[in-house]
Amino acid sequence: MKTTRSWGVLLGIMLAAISSAAIAQSHGRGHGGHDNKRYSYDHSGKSSLANRVYHITDADSVQKIKMKPVLDKTAKRLEALRASYQKQEKRVMDSLSSQLKPMLKEDQLKKLNDWRSRKSSKN
Repeated sequence: MKTTRSWGVLLGIMLAAISSAAIAQSHGRGHGGHDNKRYSYDHSGKSSLANRVYHITDADSVQKIKMKPVLDKTAKRLEALRASYQKQEKRVMDSLSSQLKPMLKEDQLKKLNDWRSRKSSKN
């Protein structure tokens, strides 16, 4: 039982680190403020999370089979969090634009909207 709990704690710590890196990267920052591919997290799906955890833990084939359902479920949860965060961020930025609109000149508002368009196209 203690071994199972230890694996759970280790996996939880790793997933927290990976999700923190993913959030930081989505804001244009890599690990430690540097754009370092070694620490980046690919948002392409659950297999990249699984492969990353397998690599970090140096899991053998039996462990990979046991870990796969947990990693697949976690990857889905992380993707849902990421999507939810992006929707919330858009609402907040829409509100910012609405509040700043009366204060800005037309060219300033255009610059703000252009910046937002570039930012959203990167996500």
